[in-house]
Amino acid sequence: MPKSSNQKLKTLYLMKILLEKTDEDNTISLYEMIAELEKLGISAERKSIYDDIAALRHYGLDIASRKTKTTDYYIANRTAISRYSAVGLI
Repeated sequence: MPKSSNQKLKTLYLMKILLEKTDEDNTISLYEMIAELEKLGISAERKSIYDDIAALRHYGLDIASRKTKTTDYYIANRTAISRYSAVGLI
């Protein structure tokens, strides 16, 4: 059972966070993603975020990762983003 009314929308909110807050110069860590989701009242665990990232990649979002002290994620290619804005997701 979802913990909040937004819980079922977690993957979409994660996509929105990645699109709005990341690019090659501005990355986000897994724990920062979890914190951003918590601001929206959505609880998330590390493993569920990995699954959501995989689903968004399968959907066609170009999510790249960079290994530093942590693994940081960002939107690498924004040319396909018009597809998401066309359906009102961003």
